[in-house]
Amino acid sequence: MAHVRLKNVNVSIPIYDSHALRLIRLPSFSNAGVGSDSASRTNGIIVIHALKNLSLDLGEGDRICLIGHNGAGKTTLLRLVAGIYPASTGSVDVKGSAFTLLSGSIALNADATGYENIRLIANLYNWPSDKYQDLVRDIEEFTELGVYLSLPTRIYSAGMQARLSFALATAQNPDILLIDEGIGAGDAHFQEKAHERVNQFVSRARILLLASHSKDLCRLMCTKALVLSKGEGVFFGGVEEGFAFYEQMG
Repeated sequence: MAHVRLKNVNVSIPIYDSHALRLIRLPSFSNAGVGSDSASRTNGIIVIHALKNLSLDLGEGDRICLIGHNGAGKTTLLRLVAGIYPASTGSVDVKGSAFTLLSGSIALNADATGYENIRLIANLYNWPSDKYQDLVRDIEEFTELGVYLSLPTRIYSAGMQARLSFALATAQNPDILLIDEGIGAGDAHFQEKAHERVNQFVSRARILLLASHSKDLCRLMCTKALVLSKGEGVFFGGVEEGFAFYEQMG
């Protein structure tokens, strides 16, 4: 049974100067409208406290929309569950395979062909060998890239790269799906196809965490909402109630 269990989790992120040795003046975050209002300096390094004392218990069937201003901690939470960020304190218990659909979450090898990139991703994510050819045909049909799949992706336009990356990302079959904003790709024609594919992708996941400012998207995909403010969970409940609470925050 897939689950996500966080207990009193704090995530602190160090900010290093580009030259590592130069002292950076610690700014005041107390009046910031977005982001965390907690920062400290340790051994000359500024530390941002991105998540603070967050607890969450999710099981199969949970579809959670993360709501909050930019810098509220939504992306940090997704990266924590994905294992990209460690917890500074508290406990994190994630059971099941997790896949994060972030901007650029599937990076293409520019010198490899489209087909070679498909094989690389298949090996990386352990696609079932008996389903590999079916998945390749699905990607061929969905991307409509034709002979370009036999050519190096460095010659692809940005839109063509987006199509292939999106198709590869949504071919996954994770237990826990983590999505961060902007999940479409390509032009208007492709957006319609992408919408249907995302719905199929989401339906396969046992647990969904979606960070979005879109009410319509949250209503469509989610059953509960977690409102974050400056790294803290301030509301957990229904989607409509969550947006009402968020709007009252101003």
